[in-house]
Amino acid sequence: MTQHTFSNTYSLAGLQIVSGIPLPRSMRRQHGASNQAQISVQYAQVPEALSSGSTYSEGGYLEAQNNGSDLLIRILDVARFLVRGTNEILIDPAPDASENDICAYLLGTVFGAFCHRCGILPLHASAIDFEDGCVAFTGHSGAGKSTLAAALGARGHQVISDDVCFLREDEDGNILTWPGIGRIRLWPDAIDALEYDQSIVERELRGYNKFLVPVAPPREPFAPRRLLRVYQLAAASADGAPSVVQLQGAKRIELLVPNVYRLTLAEHMGAKPAIFSLCAAIAQQVPIYEFRRPLSFEGLPTALDILERHLDDAR
Repeated sequence: MTQHTFSNTYSLAGLQIVSGIPLPRSMRRQHGASNQAQISVQYAQVPEALSSGSTYSEGGYLEAQNNGSDLLIRILDVARFLVRGTNEILIDPAPDASENDICAYLLGTVFGAFCHRCGILPLHASAIDFEDGCVAFTGHSGAGKSTLAAALGARGHQVISDDVCFLREDEDGNILTWPGIGRIRLWPDAIDALEYDQSIVERELRGYNKFLVPVAPPREPFAPRRLLRVYQLAAASADGAPSVVQLQGAKRIELLVPNVYRLTLAEHMGAKPAIFSLCAAIAQQVPIYEFRRPLSFEGLPTALDILERHLDDAR
């Protein structure tokens, strides 16, 4: 793989990323001075293994070694990524790896692990701008988070994040999230059902059949939003009507924790207490609802009508 002499500055999760590799067009570039914490992303030689530390492996394609100060993540046939402290990520690419694959894992697993190290909670969720804040939609893989966000976007709502929201508690106890990468990841059937122009759609990475659709830049793209509501997505019965029910008690934390991005890896890194603490703060500060609806595209308009009425009641 040809490595470029390159440097540009981006913003994600309230962090300023000075990158020595070109990141996707959907990443938000930042110009001028910033008070955000800065991290460096560069190509460099990365060791095959750390001299000490515990090892975590997943599915034969990912292995991580953690010694407290450094985190080494090996992605088979893609790259070795070395996270050093809370200000540097080094990348040693595999011989035949593409920059698309490297960026996909850098902005996914590696950046998620980096956020856990920094005290930022990456939550499997999509989010839309809302009056004086934002609203997030979470759920297990296949629950339809991205499809719902895309459908809301088609109705005029501003999508600010897809797949992962980055959350942090401020000094006043507010839960904040920042606009994410400016694209939505969708399966081909959702691309067809939502009638996207194929000329703006690009394939994500090898071996996956998801596609990337750009979204319009939000207002104040580098400013955090206060998280106002969370909706847990669930399937209604085959003949069931869409419904919204507010959750109470321990169910709220039990809902949030399994939706933490790269939870098992984070636990290996020793981040479990911080995860539980922030999930408890979210459950205490933010109303959490279960939104049940049919998963068919035919039932999507009716489900959106009910959801929008519920959102309007909060204004």
